[in-house]
Amino acid sequence: RLHERGIVVYLRASVDELFRRTCRDRNRPLLATADPRGTLRELMTLREPLYKEVADMVVETGTMPVHTLVKALLPQLQAFEKRI
Repeated sequence: RLHERGIVVYLRASVDELFRRTCRDRNRPLLATADPRGTLRELMTLREPLYKEVADMVVETGTMPVHTLVKALLPQLQAFEKRI
């Protein structure tokens, strides 16, 4: 169903990077545990296969700033669009 709406891009980050991004966010009920990094690891183990299955593209975000990521992603999206 997602493919009917457009291109699906999975912006992938490591568990450590996700932890760094979310560790101060108090609005993450799933991570309000004694071991939030472990919870992230478990969630990634469960979810990543699904994300990869539906994604047209997987982009490793790492610690890349958003504007850099967008600049890198635009040509890939344009190339993908030409193939469909």
